[in-house]
Amino acid sequence: MLRRLSLALILVLMAAAATAGLPDYTPDANHNRDQVPDAYKWSLTQLYADDAAWEAELAALRVEVPQLAAFKGRLSDPAAMAACLELYFGLHDRAARVTQYAGLALDTDLSDERLQAMQQRGLSLMDEVMAAAGFIRGELLVLDAGAMTEAYAAHDGAGKFAVYIDNLRRRQTRVLGAEGERLMQLAGDNLWAEIDLNEIPSGYEDAFGALLGSITWPMVHDAEGNEVQLTLSNLGRFRAHADREVRRETMTAFFGTLREFQSPLASVLGGQFELDVFYARARGYDTALAAYMDKDNVDTAVHDNLIAAVNANLAPLHRYVELRRKVLGLDDLHIYDMYVPMVEAAEMEVTYTRAMEILPAALAPLGEDYVAVLEEGLDPRHGWIDVYPSDDKDSGAFSASVYGRHPYVKMNYQDSLDDLSTLAHEYGHAIHSHLAMTHQPYWQFRYVPFLAEIASTCNEALLSDYLVAQADSPAAKAGILAAELESIRTTIYRQTLFSEFERKVHGFVEDGTPITASLLDDTYTDLVRRYYGPGFTVDPDDGMEWSYIPHFYYKYYVYSYATGLSCGLAIAENVKTNGQPAVDGYLSMLQGGCAEPPLDLLKKAGVDLTRPDAIEAALARFDRTITELAELLEVEM
Repeated sequence: MLRRLSLALILVLMAAAATAGLPDYTPDANHNRDQVPDAYKWSLTQLYADDAAWEAELAALRVEVPQLAAFKGRLSDPAAMAACLELYFGLHDRAARVTQYAGLALDTDLSDERLQAMQQRGLSLMDEVMAAAGFIRGELLVLDAGAMTEAYAAHDGAGKFAVYIDNLRRRQTRVLGAEGERLMQLAGDNLWAEIDLNEIPSGYEDAFGALLGSITWPMVHDAEGNEVQLTLSNLGRFRAHADREVRRETMTAFFGTLREFQSPLASVLGGQFELDVFYARARGYDTALAAYMDKDNVDTAVHDNLIAAVNANLAPLHRYVELRRKVLGLDDLHIYDMYVPMVEAAEMEVTYTRAMEILPAALAPLGEDYVAVLEEGLDPRHGWIDVYPSDDKDSGAFSASVYGRHPYVKMNYQDSLDDLSTLAHEYGHAIHSHLAMTHQPYWQFRYVPFLAEIASTCNEALLSDYLVAQADSPAAKAGILAAELESIRTTIYRQTLFSEFERKVHGFVEDGTPITASLLDDTYTDLVRRYYGPGFTVDPDDGMEWSYIPHFYYKYYVYSYATGLSCGLAIAENVKTNGQPAVDGYLSMLQGGCAEPPLDLLKKAGVDLTRPDAIEAALARFDRTITELAELLEVEM
């Protein structure tokens, strides 16, 4: 049976002309930033020439923000409405650039107190802009439909903001009277926030973080028998350890410790869900689900469809459990066996300059225009990307957009296959933002969170297909297929399990059922048994997993991870099968920003999430890949 990836995974590479002239560099997270060649650092001069220019802009904005007050009480006049919104969005755009400049600079030098102060000043400026513009929403919402139609017809300047205004007014019936709105604000209502709801933590979410952070986690043993302090940071490493006893001890100790705090953790989560339901009912929604999906203008049928489609296709997950048990050579499979790699992957070096050649080849099905933007952004000399880690650089990876400028991509690239996949993921976000910015005005370029993970996962799917096609041995191919299976397992199946749990517990609150630790434990355990099937052994404390998952405080957000990957896989298959027409539809979606409802944009890419097709196709791919991997590993299924 094959259990190890071959050291040589030969990829068909393009000519290296694009990488000519880039200096050689071996990444080292312990290097200081000065040791990283400047060619691999992003350039913030696209935002401001230097810190002095940033200071000048911040000072200018502080002078200009009070100008918004002149429009207060005047927005029923179309000319005043247009002028006010023009000023507001101009100020918002510039303030966002101020904030991003400071934040991006700080991300590469976390200990710099000057940059810390700059970031706080930038955030404070944005708060000033939002506070000064606070009257706009209220005045636009009280205008009747006839007045808005007349305003659009009477003044082109007002009409160009119609998408923004109409989307705001879409929930006009949810607005309470002046006193009701005052009370809702005092209660911390964030249903009307202009930014992602999950960027505004409630007191319950803060309490959850503080409680989890105050727990002293137990000591566990490594493979050599040495005692090690378990933490949330090293949990992932120990639960994926090759030594089963290390895994077992880790998860038993971890869940056992959580069990000691089950009552306060249940109280905090129950409080969060009760708050969600209160906000929803106060604004006339039947359920919290309806309220929070309405924020992004997504029909609750999407959530219904996801849960129904996944539950109708649990058999492949049961097959995966059986395959994993057989490949690992176990008599039974527990939660602590779910993260250890089925195929022991040898280290494979993929330098950044090789990644610059691999990704355009892998994403070629998206067309020449897409690849041209990708190649420009991947070349670090164009300033989009900060490639390598350094000792005071923040961990992780992200993409950030600044309107009218190129996107920024932060990596901590260390020449691994995982880094290559992360790079593909982040450039999915970056090019989505780039295309939306170049085709939409500022007030309608930001796509809703529901769409955010589609472009990134489409890129990952195309990369995976490319790497499988280029693999030079069954073992190499098996490693890539095993990674894809685990991605689908954790992103579609697991996140849908989370979504179903979230919905069930909100339902308990809506029915008046008291939320207790035992209710949460039993509900979660029942879902685990159903999802993973009879071949999976559920241990007594496995139901405590609900208690440390931060997603449950994100107000019906977690489902979008599952729908995002399903859509990404469906679109990747569509562009490979149907060519340019499918590419054109996908690019139209990426270019749309928030100019149309998200489900309408998604349909342009050939996906209708009110139907089960995309979910079923993703899980059918999962099932086929199980069969393919079993054959490669010579496992009878």
